[in-house]
Amino acid sequence: MIDIPDLILPEHFDRTHIDILGRGPSVDSYVPRKGAFVISCHYPIARSDAIVSSRIGEWGFYPIPYIGLRLANNQKEFVLVRNWAVIMKKSYKHSIQTGHIAYIWACAQKPKSIHLWGFDSIFQENSNHEHSEEQNRIGVEIYKADQMYEPEHVYTSVPVAAQVRDNFKKSIQSHTTIHKGE
Repeated sequence: MIDIPDLILPEHFDRTHIDILGRGPSVDSYVPRKGAFVISCHYPIARSDAIVSSRIGEWGFYPIPYIGLRLANNQKEFVLVRNWAVIMKKSYKHSIQTGHIAYIWACAQKPKSIHLWGFDSIFQENSNHEHSEEQNRIGVEIYKADQMYEPEHVYTSVPVAAQVRDNFKKSIQSHTTIHKGE
């Protein structure tokens, strides 16, 4: 008989409070909340319970769950969250950033609170989309991001279309706290 490991499912974790760590400058002010389920974008920014990435594997692998995006045509719902996947209809025409994927997944878990850190490019209209200097250093020194991407994608987020940013802002629920550089 083949020895297949047990599935790791979201319900195996306490998701009452969720912290999502993006790579914008405000992430440098992150203060861990006791008992919060922590999601980091692309690689562990702090002690993390899960990683969300649209480029799984490019930043290495860690022994924690990965949240990913899948596009599909065969579902009635526009967005469906199943286990660690956010499944969207292929007809969605706008780009979606890793932080959006994490937030959609987190909301589907029905937590009491969600805290967003490092989402500066989404919530500041005139943002230059720069990542935190510390995250740039980590990205280059540890993950060799400068060897994977063009310089403009190593040190900054891909600018989001105004419609995507506006839709994301509209989707923010009352249980969400947005931290800006404090």
